[in-house]
Amino acid sequence: MATKIQRIDRGSVIKILDGMIDEEHSIVIKFYASHCQYCHNLAEYYNDIANSFDDVLFFAFNMDDGLDLEQKYGFFGVPTFAHAKTAGKNTKVTFLADPDDPNEKTWYRVRDIEQFINKNK
Repeated sequence: MATKIQRIDRGSVIKILDGMIDEEHSIVIKFYASHCQYCHNLAEYYNDIANSFDDVLFFAFNMDDGLDLEQKYGFFGVPTFAHAKTAGKNTKVTFLADPDDPNEKTWYRVRDIEQFINKNK
């Protein structure tokens, strides 16, 4: 099955998270890094999750291209997931909290990511 996940650049991340998208969308961004084994292990699961939601846009951003974004948006480490409910200045952004009981292979569990999306979309 083809992926619905699009890679985006730093400028696009900022537009989404800073409320510069006027159209209403439910958007998930996976922040990852090339050196992160958790991120690599999550890739297939993220693809499956993306294909299970018809009403959500899925993106992936390589933190190697935007290390300063962690400080700007108040998250640290990868993988990290953000959900944005875009609506211009009324955009609401939420970050998935670190798990209490991390999965040793993927850090986040699929059910936690799915619940996060369902709660915020």
